[in-house]
Amino acid sequence: MTSMKWDLDTALAVTKSEGVEEGEKNGRWKTLVELVRKGYLSIKLAAKEAGMSEAEFRKAAML
Repeated sequence: MTSMKWDLDTALAVTKSEGVEEGEKNGRWKTLVELVRKGYLSIKLAAKEAGMSEAEFRKAAML
């Protein structure tokens, strides 16, 4: 029983950690897109920060 609980606790911790990481990534993306749309950041710089080409950024951000 203890082993099973430990496995469940570990699984929950890993899932939570992955969820937090995904949320941070999503928030960063939304911020980059918003800054570009408002004209505070160039597509070139936003694409560089996102690790993609300008064309990829435009397509993904629907610009």
